[in-house]
Amino acid sequence: MAAAALLAVMFLLAGCTSGGPERAGDPSQLTLGTVVDIASYDPAELRSDGEYPQLWSAVYDTLLLREPDSSLAPNLATEWSYDPTNTVLSLTLREGVEFTDGTPFDAAAVAANIDHFRAGTGHDNYLSSSIEGVDVLDPTHVDIRLSRPDPTLLNSLSGSLGAMAAPSALGDTSLATQPVGSGAYLLDRDRTVRGDRYVFTRNPDHWNAQAWPYDRIELRVLSDVSARLNALTTGQIDGARLNIEVMDYAERSGVDIHPNRVDWVGLAILDRAGEVAPALADVRVRQAVNLVFDRQGMLDALGLGQGTVSEQIVGANSPAYDPALDATYAYDVERARELMAQAGWSEGFRIPMMDYSRYRTYQPFVEQALASINIEVDWQSLPDTRAIDAQFSGDYPILILGQQAPTSAWDGLGIAYDNALNVFGSQDPDFGRLMETARTTSGAEQTAAFREANAWLVENAWFAPWYHSDLIYATSPGTTVRPEPGVAGPPLRTYAPAAP
Repeated sequence: MAAAALLAVMFLLAGCTSGGPERAGDPSQLTLGTVVDIASYDPAELRSDGEYPQLWSAVYDTLLLREPDSSLAPNLATEWSYDPTNTVLSLTLREGVEFTDGTPFDAAAVAANIDHFRAGTGHDNYLSSSIEGVDVLDPTHVDIRLSRPDPTLLNSLSGSLGAMAAPSALGDTSLATQPVGSGAYLLDRDRTVRGDRYVFTRNPDHWNAQAWPYDRIELRVLSDVSARLNALTTGQIDGARLNIEVMDYAERSGVDIHPNRVDWVGLAILDRAGEVAPALADVRVRQAVNLVFDRQGMLDALGLGQGTVSEQIVGANSPAYDPALDATYAYDVERARELMAQAGWSEGFRIPMMDYSRYRTYQPFVEQALASINIEVDWQSLPDTRAIDAQFSGDYPILILGQQAPTSAWDGLGIAYDNALNVFGSQDPDFGRLMETARTTSGAEQTAAFREANAWLVENAWFAPWYHSDLIYATSPGTTVRPEPGVAGPPLRTYAPAAP
């Protein structure tokens, strides 16, 4: 692995010019490299994960604004509150905002957008699953009715669910390539090349133009890390996501590095009832699996030390996170073997696991660790085109997983509860009670329930996280940015020209 990383860096060095980077343009222009591409500008097709919001947030305002410290701030909605049952969210809307087609933003527009989102089939459609309907009270007030309390709703309204387009454009196929929002910028269709670059020019009529310092923003789709590094070090772009392996070289070249803890990496022990692998129904076997991983050694070898060892699937900024839980499963093979013997599985067992490119570098570590307690891995090779769907097939009792460790406690713990990754439909009355308490309460009571639910997951070993990894974001010296914990692409509004 070290040799492969060295060869990769040598290849990158060969393609880079000497000396420090130059500005990608004058301070009135921001040019970024992005790993992903946007499929459609229809709000029902937008995505809130990864770097996707960078590609659409210039043209669409959202109802709420998520700050870099993960707090929520007013945007198109200026006030919000729940009723005592947490099933009706009341919004007060900003007055005087217009979409770029000249139509007003109002309560009817909010209702039309949310109904359109609910009727869609986009990646983020699940964010609206709790919504029963939207009631327009008057032009500046709207109620969102829920079938059940939804702790993620406010966050969702700061993302794709809250992106507002002109109602006249909803349902028009041209919206896929011609966004009609109320955002700070307009998509320059003449200079935009789908799949290559997206160019945005300032919307002169935006209600909050002073919050956006650039006259022009350009997003270039650069899926290859060498292309992004070359573009940064030669002054073609102002910011991009990099790989840890090239971080040192990038820093020596003069770009600014912004480590941001985003994902947890480890095992998801999905078959908690032992339907495919009977041994996993015993909590002692799942705890033994947790004990056989040298987490710090793996972080040093696989993540080059960029991250922090953790046994939790929530981010350190989450209200559910408890630092004491990270000492639950210190590396102890002998103790793991004792637990396997107590559970009656000292001779071990054989387990099928997916073998595909995304997680292949982790596989030797997993195989060696599990072999120390006589668990033999049957690697089943899958092409990348089938691997994602195969995760949800129920054929694999354990998965290697890299998953976002969000600040939202419900989002983080939800993958063990009512998320698609609960592949086997695992249920436990104690865990369910804690999650439902968290769903229906707020404040200190909700935080306590989240922390108890998190502690329950760690104790019962439904997962075996190894560490939380750093995502490396880099900017040119002329650009400042405030990355948001748990978010791969810093929000566009957090970029600014560096002070002279």
